Amino acid sequence: MRELVLNPLTVPNSCLDLASSITFAKKRVDALETYRIKRLLNNCNEGFHTVFSLLPVLIHYNHPSLLCYTENAPYGLYDFHLNSTQQTYLESLVEQPLLANRFAQFDALYVMGSLGSVTQNSLSDIDLWLCRSLPLCPNQERALNDKLDKIKNWAKSLGVDIHFYLMNPEEFSAREYRNDISTEHSGSAQHYLLLDEFYRSAIRLAGKRVLWLHMLDRDRPYTEVIAEGVSQRIIRLEEWIDFGDFSDLSLSEYFGASLWQLYKGINSPYKSAIKIFLLESYAETYPETHLISRKFKQLLLSDQAVSYHFDPYLAMLEQVTIYLEKRKEFNRLECLRYCFYVKATEGQLDDWKRQELRKLALSWGWHEQEMLSLEAKSEWKIKQAMRHQKMLVAQLLQSYRNLINFARKFHIDPSIMPQDTDILMRKLYSVFEISPGKVELINGKIAKNLGENELTFVEVTENSATKAGWYLINHAPLSFYDSNKRYVQYHKSLNKLVAWAYFNGIVTANSQLHLVSQTVSLSKLRQFIADLRLSFPAQAPKMTDDDLYHPNEIRNLIVAINLTKDPTTKLRSRRELSQIDLLNLSLSNQGVIGSVSVMYRNMWNEIITQHIEGQDSILKALKLISNKIYRSSAPPQSVSVFCYSSQLRNELQKFVMGLVHRCISVQTGSMFEKQSYTFKLAGRKWQFVFNQQVELKELPSDEQKNERLKAPKVIYNFASEGFLQFFFEDNADETFNVYALDKQNHLETYLNCVGRKEDKISRIIRSYTRNDNSENADYIESFNYPQFYQLLKEESDTIIVPFQSKRHRDYIQNM
Repeated sequence: MRELVLNPLTVPNSCLDLASSITFAKKRVDALETYRIKRLLNNCNEGFHTVFSLLPVLIHYNHPSLLCYTENAPYGLYDFHLNSTQQTYLESLVEQPLLANRFAQFDALYVMGSLGSVTQNSLSDIDLWLCRSLPLCPNQERALNDKLDKIKNWAKSLGVDIHFYLMNPEEFSAREYRNDISTEHSGSAQHYLLLDEFYRSAIRLAGKRVLWLHMLDRDRPYTEVIAEGVSQRIIRLEEWIDFGDFSDLSLSEYFGASLWQLYKGINSPYKSAIKIFLLESYAETYPETHLISRKFKQLLLSDQAVSYHFDPYLAMLEQVTIYLEKRKEFNRLECLRYCFYVKATEGQLDDWKRQELRKLALSWGWHEQEMLSLEAKSEWKIKQAMRHQKMLVAQLLQSYRNLINFARKFHIDPSIMPQDTDILMRKLYSVFEISPGKVELINGKIAKNLGENELTFVEVTENSATKAGWYLINHAPLSFYDSNKRYVQYHKSLNKLVAWAYFNGIVTANSQLHLVSQTVSLSKLRQFIADLRLSFPAQAPKMTDDDLYHPNEIRNLIVAINLTKDPTTKLRSRRELSQIDLLNLSLSNQGVIGSVSVMYRNMWNEIITQHIEGQDSILKALKLISNKIYRSSAPPQSVSVFCYSSQLRNELQKFVMGLVHRCISVQTGSMFEKQSYTFKLAGRKWQFVFNQQVELKELPSDEQKNERLKAPKVIYNFASEGFLQFFFEDNADETFNVYALDKQNHLETYLNCVGRKEDKISRIIRSYTRNDNSENADYIESFNYPQFYQLLKEESDTIIVPFQSKRHRDYIQNM
């Protein structure tokens, strides 16, 4: 790999005074940034080059003649000077020289991440830290957000995705998080580990320098050296950006950081797998954590001759390789190399980079075929995609478990804030949790087009030597039945197998279907898939944080009648039937509904299926649907009922549609009360946290007392199966009530609790992270992590918000 060559100093840097060492550091940092910018511009197209070059200009100026002008938007970068490209751009649009804001609103603009590294490609995003120390009024904030959105859209039109992060050094150092966790903001999930990433990859585009990068590591504390430099007027803090050092790096951060990387792994699986490997290697070297940013800084400011790549991704690869070789985990090492190679070869590559990557792969002992296969990822079909998905998920979850065990070993209290844990856990649960009926979806970042030209569905009955159920083969049948080794997927029900093929894009409108079955006809299978395609969008809608804070209620619903078992084939005569007759046909009491297949997408974009057979199948299906429709919630966005009977098709379809709609209306309407949850007063489960001195008593049977102890109804509507949830309700006397729902939605109530809620939350979290031999371990490893909420009174209504969320903090501030 290409390397930056630094000449040695004539005197040891230990002999340099503070002023001289800072001057020396400025030259070295400038050399590194020039080297990185040259590398990143060598591997980019014209659109990327334009965006990268003009970004500082658009932040520094706000003029009607320029792109992305926004009235009242703050502008101005500290000590910004135009280069020739930027000057030419301005002169082409404005005749008179533009005047910048006399008082620059922004301290600096930095780019970070993979730019300039060997993993940069034509698909790489631009992640920008826009640093400011001056406060902005609400109108300025709105105008700034509007302008940044305009810049993003302009860049998108040129084929470049950019992300802005507004960073206030003082707030960051004080760990004040203005943003709750989101798709791009890590919230409180990571702090120093985010800073490590910034320091190891930052490139200054304009503005103030970062102080930490320019300070030689000395025996004295960082803050002490800074204070001395300020007192001697060597360091003028207003000329620098200071995010701090790593003296307070705590192991409590690893849990949140691992959650964040799992979360990012949903959309960037290869990059996140590399980063979560790195977290493991960092944890392994505790308490002397070998941060890459520290290594880079030591090399950069060394007084010896240095020849080094200063590539953050290569450095991650090197460090994790040493870690895994030491542990003799060679399968995981191969996974790391796969992830690195795929990350580096996505998009278009220049010849130099391709040659360097291939040279690296040959050093691992790879063959040409392995490299070609990974480089042709866009052409992968289902079997290759499934293998890589299995490998990636196994790696991500193994790293997560290793970091959890590490946290337990050192009795670590996670530093991530409860509201950030809630949103991460729910998202991870929706993607990684395996549950009955849930359809596993192939990550779209692994393969883009999984459609097959020929597909064969094979039914195996109970009397066969092969496991009974339905098999999918990705070619036309070569014989009556293919061996087990040749099938792509197996599910017990046809409903789930079709759902898996449809939602993963394997069966398309152009797929030629074949069928081997004694119970289902090819025409029925084709009709079912066509009905599914026309009524149920395969592409999931974009999920918002608000969706995740809701129970995972049904969004789209399909009910298929008599798909696999059709009693109407035995009917000899047809007559007009009443509704009762539809359930109990003729004197023989023979039902006309033999099977019901249910398929739905919920608010968390999970696809759930259920197949029920027997005379009571419709009753069981209605009960299933009823349990997934929450009172006072909105009805599903779409409901479709299809019938595949040989007779009575229209009658059955209308009849079942009526039942399903009535079921939904009952659940979402106000004329029926949803059954209250059973609950215990101060139950033993959490008494040690909330009411240590309370004497346990049986729940009184007196109606008046029972009414007083009822939990607020809003909690029932917010309950989500699979999670342990705690709801705090404030009382007028400064005590608070706590309502705890377990993952089966059983409720326990604790009244008039005293103390700090934050302390209670810490004790609950500690009981989970430190206890790996109890049922609590299931919550950690299955993403069923405790969730915490606050009940707020707004006029006549009671609402629920995540505990310590921005909305909760604003509510407290305005009280």
